Amino acid sequence: MKFKKVEWASLIWAAITVFVLILLMLLDISRQREALQLESRVVYEFAYERALINEVILHNFVELVETDYTNIAAITRYSRELRDHYLHLRRLQVYQRVDADQRDEHEQGMREKGFEDYSIHRAELSEGQSETKAYSQSVFYPIIFVEPMNEYGAQLLGSDGYSIPANQKALIQASYYFSVFATDPYPLEDGKMGYRLMHALDPNYTDSAEPSLIIGLVLSVDELLPPIPHIKQGVSVTLFDGEGVELVRRDNASVFGGWLLPIIEEQRSITRFGQSMEMRVKQQLLWRDTNWPFGLIVLMFSLVAYLVSAQGYRRRREAERELLNLNTRLRDERDQLEQRVLERTQELVARNSELRQQVKENSLLIQKVLEIQETERRNIARELHDEMGQSLTAIRTDARLLQQYTDRDRSSIVHTAAVAIDTTAQRIYSVTYGLMRALRPSALDDLGLVDAVKQCVDSLNLDSQGIELHLQLSGALNELPEPICIQCYRIVQEALNNCVKYAQADNLWLSVRLEEGETFLLVVRIEDDGIGFDPKNQDSGFGLIGMRERALAHDGQFEVGSTPGRGTWIQVELPVEQLEYND
Repeated sequence: MKFKKVEWASLIWAAITVFVLILLMLLDISRQREALQLESRVVYEFAYERALINEVILHNFVELVETDYTNIAAITRYSRELRDHYLHLRRLQVYQRVDADQRDEHEQGMREKGFEDYSIHRAELSEGQSETKAYSQSVFYPIIFVEPMNEYGAQLLGSDGYSIPANQKALIQASYYFSVFATDPYPLEDGKMGYRLMHALDPNYTDSAEPSLIIGLVLSVDELLPPIPHIKQGVSVTLFDGEGVELVRRDNASVFGGWLLPIIEEQRSITRFGQSMEMRVKQQLLWRDTNWPFGLIVLMFSLVAYLVSAQGYRRRREAERELLNLNTRLRDERDQLEQRVLERTQELVARNSELRQQVKENSLLIQKVLEIQETERRNIARELHDEMGQSLTAIRTDARLLQQYTDRDRSSIVHTAAVAIDTTAQRIYSVTYGLMRALRPSALDDLGLVDAVKQCVDSLNLDSQGIELHLQLSGALNELPEPICIQCYRIVQEALNNCVKYAQADNLWLSVRLEEGETFLLVVRIEDDGIGFDPKNQDSGFGLIGMRERALAHDGQFEVGSTPGRGTWIQVELPVEQLEYND
């Protein structure tokens, strides 16, 4: 019986020992899984950062082409600088949408630019791609620019990007939505997997006569993952496309040392620019990453000293309870912190609401002040017209009567004084008339905004100052509400005065147009080719401040830009709720 008790005790202790060893292994696996989660997050952030860099590169290239798409030398130089700086950038390409009836004209135009063998042709498919049966002949997207212009780049000129199945969806989406879209991954010329980022030029920010252009970047999928030296030892990273096909793999896993240990993995989705990819991070657990010496010590002590092992078990139990109590305290402190954050957030929301209300009240106050100012100007102009005008007319009438009365003796003092009084009264009348027109142009009330703007331009005598004006007025400007007309006139008046006083310009462009969409929008743009100024080193004058306040008072937008030596531009956008049609 005594032997059986010892045997039972040994079996029970052996079971406990095995359980402890398994528990230690599970703790190691849990710890390694947390480390793998951190590693997968690092790899994912690296891929996301790379994707963001690619998007910035594409936007910069689009802005350059939008600035002057005909300046091939500048575009080529910038493309080479990008490729020298970003080695993963395989090619930069520009596609142009060409309808079937425009094909001959387009090919002839490219040949006249120096591409003698240029013609629109079906692109050569890389290995792994298949031709689509839905190849359309009604529209083409040929490549009109490629960098680097090597032997392979020269072959790409005129290649129809729409004939590549992986490009079709991205081309269509980029053409209609003016945003960044990615193609499906496909094999590159060197056999590696790659993809294209595409972005169409927005016609709202370019010349209306500009053709439909789409910018494309050819990128390697391989650069989305960090290099092997930056991946943790024992980790393997694989990138799959949306259909589960492996695109690229980084394997820094160890071959030996993982006997009887499991493989843990983490998966993350990369969804950006209309494409979906899966990233899988795997790690083969190695014995060196586990606490096997501690397990061995536990096993040795379990064989020689039951009591020591039991004591160790009790200590572990106490440590777990202490850890649980610590977690409980941390959880309570976290709840208290979250409550304080919530209270602070509510205070900030209330404060933001008060600030928005104050901004709205200030806007209404500015609008009211401007209305009162215009009313006072109108009243002063009316008083000048009624009182001063009549008085000056009476003075001139009396002076001319004296002239007629003393016409026989023109050398007399009375006749000379009468002539001087008539001349002085005429000069005062001219000055008064100019003040009345500056305070409240009569054309604005009698004829409308169009004639008022033209009268304002005429009053500046730009031709005599060597300034050539390019004026464009479009839309139902005379049907605008009176407050909008007044603010538009004052903004134009102040901008033109600033140009004449400070710009030293040879050309002046003034555009006032009413755009119609979901709502009406009045757009005023003034641009000159004068000396300009540096907005960062020069405080805004009262004229710019006044124009900005007038725009903001009517919930509009005010933008100003200037470069020393290259002129200045001002653009104001005023929303119009409805037009006032006059019978």
